[in-house]
Amino acid sequence: MLLSLHRLRDLNYNELVEFPVAIRTLSQLQELGFHNNNIKAIPEKAFAGNPLLQIMTLTRAGIHLLPGGMCQQLPSLRVLELSHNQIEELPSFHRCQKLEEIGLQHNQIHEIRADTFWQLTALRSIDLSWNSIRTIHPEAFVTLPSLIKLDLTDNQLVTLPSSGLSALTHLKLKGNPALSESFPKENFPKMRVLEVPYAYQCCAYGACGNFFKASSQWDSEDVSPEDEDGHKRSSGQFPSHADNHYDLDMEDFQLEMEDSKLRPNTQCTPSPGPFKPCDHLFESWVIRLGVWLIMLVSILCNGLVMVVVFASPGYLSPVKFVIGSIAGTNLLTGMYCAILAFVDTITFGHFAKYGARWETGAGCQVTGFLSVFASEASILLLTLAAIQCSLSVSCMKTYGKVPSFGTVKAGAMCCLTLSSVAAALPLFSVGEYGTSPLCLPYALPDGKPSMLGFMVGLVLVNTLCFLIITGTYIGLYCNLLKGEFDSVWDCAMIKHVAWLIFINCLLYCPVAFLTFSSMLSLFLITPEVIKSVLLVVLPLPACLNPLLYLLFNPHFRDDLRLLRQKSQTQESCVQSYVSDDTEKSSYDSTQALVPFSDTDHVFEAPDIFRMPSRCPPVLDAYNFPSVTLIPCQQKAGTRRHNSDFSTHLSCLADNELLIDSESKDAARNSLQTTLFPTSPAPAFTSHL
Repeated sequence: MLLSLHRLRDLNYNELVEFPVAIRTLSQLQELGFHNNNIKAIPEKAFAGNPLLQIMTLTRAGIHLLPGGMCQQLPSLRVLELSHNQIEELPSFHRCQKLEEIGLQHNQIHEIRADTFWQLTALRSIDLSWNSIRTIHPEAFVTLPSLIKLDLTDNQLVTLPSSGLSALTHLKLKGNPALSESFPKENFPKMRVLEVPYAYQCCAYGACGNFFKASSQWDSEDVSPEDEDGHKRSSGQFPSHADNHYDLDMEDFQLEMEDSKLRPNTQCTPSPGPFKPCDHLFESWVIRLGVWLIMLVSILCNGLVMVVVFASPGYLSPVKFVIGSIAGTNLLTGMYCAILAFVDTITFGHFAKYGARWETGAGCQVTGFLSVFASEASILLLTLAAIQCSLSVSCMKTYGKVPSFGTVKAGAMCCLTLSSVAAALPLFSVGEYGTSPLCLPYALPDGKPSMLGFMVGLVLVNTLCFLIITGTYIGLYCNLLKGEFDSVWDCAMIKHVAWLIFINCLLYCPVAFLTFSSMLSLFLITPEVIKSVLLVVLPLPACLNPLLYLLFNPHFRDDLRLLRQKSQTQESCVQSYVSDDTEKSSYDSTQALVPFSDTDHVFEAPDIFRMPSRCPPVLDAYNFPSVTLIPCQQKAGTRRHNSDFSTHLSCLADNELLIDSESKDAARNSLQTTLFPTSPAPAFTSHL
């Protein structure tokens, strides 16, 4: 009985703050359980008297530091469990030559050095999950020929050294978002169970959905039926060790190796699929051509609508302003489709090589922001257009006037602001853009549960907007009597907004339906169908909205005609101005010196410099003054005030004339005051 106590020592749940020194006196101790204590540190010589210790469990013991010479004192140690502590730095386990399994999960380890597991030839399993490991030395696993299991789940790895890992059969790398590199099958020839951060990394293993299993297979395969009773007994005595799910029986590993020969397929998770493609972003040519068509029509037609609405000299009504703003948001949707089409083109045939970097990069974040902003802004602006039409009709009938243009602009600015806030939420961990290469924050078949709230919020807001729009237009048509459209408001724009409402609401119905059915799992909808709806049906209103305006709204034809007339008028006026300016320059060069004998002829001379009357709208903007010829010669003996006038005007010569920029009336009055005082005017002599 005494020997049994020496072999099994249970110090769990004792709230110890210091490591018991008396343990070193138990020379026959083989198993030690030290669970849920708060010792923080282990003394250097804590295990000096325990050379036979084989299994040691120090979980949740508050350990921050391990003694450097621990393995020298424990030459027989086979299993070491140090999970759920605060260990930041690991010593070298070089002297633990018999160590087979080590559990270091849920600590604060930052680095694995080259000598951490140096020459542990018997080591078969390492659990380093849920730490903060950033770097692993390239030679950290080189001297581990027996290593078959490695768990690095939820760390901060950027790269994983493959040297020394050729014997691995189980590898866990989930939860390392920066680890986007590929894992060639040639580097892991014996791999059976592989868990990677991204589904694209499974494409190299010919992944198929039928061969994938849950992560529980990592542990379930390790327990053979004949050892189940022994495992339960051990679990009852050492609950902390049972959490590791490590089996020490060599027969179990032999069974694993034999089983692996019978089933050579690698079970890799997460599995690729329509939203995680291996070869093409757009796996169907129908989808590819549809996206390209939507992109071209959206960009060209919405750009034309914006130019015609905002550049036309015609009257810009408030509702037309809102229609132009909707065209701007639809243009952004076309840009979203263009970005996806570009990514599909440059990664054609080998998308898995770039898929992880695209999802996690800034490009996908910008693309998703554009998509959500454009979609929400379009729906909110359409709501504003419906409300504006209804209020305008009501105010016109009641007060004889419509709401001010500034009110409509303020409403449009509020719509854009709300859309920006909604699109920015996934950038602050409310939803996520990087769940798929489509960069949409929608709950996908294999998406994260955190996406559910954001997606439901978007769908509910959009549904509320469509209900408001529908109620507003029903009230509008009920309040207006038959034939009142033309006398009260613009019938064409009201009908156009009604068509926009109908088309947008009709196309949003399948999106909302698939969203709610996927969330509630009411029935099976294939991922291919969901992907087609998100790529083709969701951006389709951005393509149809401008076509409705270009083809069926008479305002487009009127504004386009006015825009053409304005362009032609400006072109002809510019040509006339150039021609007249050339003529004027020629006249100035040949008629700089002009003789005259009659003052009235002087005031009539500038008429030849006036611009043609066919371009008054253009030239009036320049406010060209009339031109007057002013004589500057005066005879000797003129009075003093005449001399002052002569010095004020910088005359060219005795018989030359100046081109004054003052108007004809001002020049005439000035000349009459200066040249013709009460005394007789001096006589002028013409020198020809």
